[in-house]
Amino acid sequence: MPEILAIAPLAIAYVVIGVGDMNEALDLWVHRFGMEIAARREGTDADLARAWGLPADGIADQALLLTPGVKEGGIHLVRFKSPGVSVRDGAAPTALLPKSVDVAVRDIEARYAELTAAGYRFRSKVGVLETETKLKVFEVHMTGHDDINVVLVEQPAHPETVSGKGYGVAPLVVTISPDNKREAAFLQRMLGLEEIMHNRFGGPSVEKTIGLPAGASLDVRILGDARRPFGRLELVQYEGVASENRYPRAKAPSRGQLSITYFVADLSPWLAGAGGGEIVDHGRGAAIYGGGRMATLTTPAGLRIDVVEKRAANSE
Repeated sequence: MPEILAIAPLAIAYVVIGVGDMNEALDLWVHRFGMEIAARREGTDADLARAWGLPADGIADQALLLTPGVKEGGIHLVRFKSPGVSVRDGAAPTALLPKSVDVAVRDIEARYAELTAAGYRFRSKVGVLETETKLKVFEVHMTGHDDINVVLVEQPAHPETVSGKGYGVAPLVVTISPDNKREAAFLQRMLGLEEIMHNRFGGPSVEKTIGLPAGASLDVRILGDARRPFGRLELVQYEGVASENRYPRAKAPSRGQLSITYFVADLSPWLAGAGGGEIVDHGRGAAIYGGGRMATLTTPAGLRIDVVEKRAANSE
């Protein structure tokens, strides 16, 4: 197991989202959800473009966003020079892809009402999920810019940090896998993530809220750093349904949810211990994240994960 990541479980720094219209995206995340702009870069980013397999001028505009007071679970908006297709366009709810971004809220019915009034579309009314430990979780799925899926979530028993507007991004980044056991084992081995929760959900309420056929169920595993409530990765496996694989579309310059990025203090011990050809080392660069080394791995399901050396961002 890579030494440095095994002893320091990680929280996701940013989820990467390709956008067709930067102003439209900023309107949702900043003006409506109350996120702060941590960094803005208009123009090219040759080092990041190279790591993502694009021409040097393939990136046109970027913004890094964080919920006030939270260092993890940020949003990385990227407008490509030639934006591609939407990852989720026409996809079934059960498709294999980077699924959604969870947004913690206070008073979910009020948030639902104000976003509906602003013209955002929801898949259903607010629903409730109940875990095996009887914890109630209220959630509703909203379609955002570039066909992304935003899930408003409220846990009355465990309220999350939110902005002044009542939204907190992102406790969870959700991805779909065909084999959660294998996916979780890979992430634990390669990144040293902790399995924080494992639950199964089923029944009519779940089917209606998520849009599943009758009789289907979910295997859900949450991985990350137990010390940090934001920036966790939720793996979802749909049981009893066929799933189209959309991970090949989830890469630059597509629009929608593409990948996730972790920050670490030093990549060298991890790269030295990983081996097996499972990691691509992109070397050092000066991308929007700052100067540092960057490497990439891809999970068995097809999720791209960038690991970036960034000392200041990883300090406690």
